Amino acid sequence: MKNKIKNISLIILFFCISFFLGIKVKSFILLLTSILIFSFIFLFIKRLNKNLLLIYFSILTTILFFEIVLSINFKTLLTFHKKDINEKKVIIFNDFKYETTYLGNQLKPGFYNHYKKKGNEYGFKAIYKINSKNFRENKLIKNNEDKIKKINFFGGSDIFGWGLKDEETLPYIFSKNNKEYNVFNYGIIGGAVHQSFHMIKKDNINIGDINVIVTTSYHLPRIDCNRDYSFNSPIYKLDKGKLVFDGYCIFPFLRTKFQLPKIIGSVLNRSEIIKVLRNTFSTEYSKENINLYVEILKEINNISIREKKKAVILYYGPQKDLDKEIIQLFIKNDIPFIDVSLFDKKYFIKYDKHYNKLANTVWYNRLSQFLLN
Repeated sequence: MKNKIKNISLIILFFCISFFLGIKVKSFILLLTSILIFSFIFLFIKRLNKNLLLIYFSILTTILFFEIVLSINFKTLLTFHKKDINEKKVIIFNDFKYETTYLGNQLKPGFYNHYKKKGNEYGFKAIYKINSKNFRENKLIKNNEDKIKKINFFGGSDIFGWGLKDEETLPYIFSKNNKEYNVFNYGIIGGAVHQSFHMIKKDNINIGDINVIVTTSYHLPRIDCNRDYSFNSPIYKLDKGKLVFDGYCIFPFLRTKFQLPKIIGSVLNRSEIIKVLRNTFSTEYSKENINLYVEILKEINNISIREKKKAVILYYGPQKDLDKEIIQLFIKNDIPFIDVSLFDKKYFIKYDKHYNKLANTVWYNRLSQFLLN
């Protein structure tokens, strides 16, 4: 009897270690192992049917086996595809801390360090200040904001200013050159137009005199719950031609009416099986997805018009057939836009795929010219 209790105690201890370690290092394999152990304890105590027990464990063990195999193969493929084994590794560092808001997972208020370097050479080195509303602070905001015109910049990492100092971001550049405006940076890391729309629809105070939405065809998967960083973000669907709120994104093909703790998504989204399913079955560039994307932007423009404000889309893309189709839909639906696509490597942060200060300067000039006209 004592040996039996001892064995169960060891199993429980192993479960606790694997579970909390799985959560801490965000390992789906460790989390799955802990679930397997917990299930074993529960079923052993309940003494359920042996055949059911066998089927259950077979399923869990099979999932765990494929998860491990896919994980090994993935790392092996990465090793074989290295161009130069002596090449210095690019190091990325950030001390980000997130919390769940009505828009999804956003940075908590505070200061954050973020850098990317190769050897001793930095691709970028930046400090972000996040305000009480979970957005990047523009230090040029004026206190008498009720008496000053307001321009809002919505978008993802490029508007947020990924890898950029404050003075290198588009909202800051606009603010510095247009003192008659208060400029707000509503960029969200990993964000897209569905969050911009949700924000405007939920709270009309976020309507500016001018609303600038920076977006790209790369954002299409995000509005349809097909990216890891879409976890907990609001999802919309088209119902008889109208935009309808459809809960929150959990996984591809799965939405709930409530948000879940971010750690769950962080762990499960690291599953190699889920990655394979996402890549195999996701329809991120379907006709329905494109129509949803355009309809969201159309409605943002309509809301701005109803409030006697202005909206403009800054659109960039690789200029493939998809981008041409989207631009034609902008024209068809009278959505004001500027094509701000830039391709030369001088417009990108070193060792990174995000736009730099030079690109933001070009964007500012094109936007200013558009507003003047």
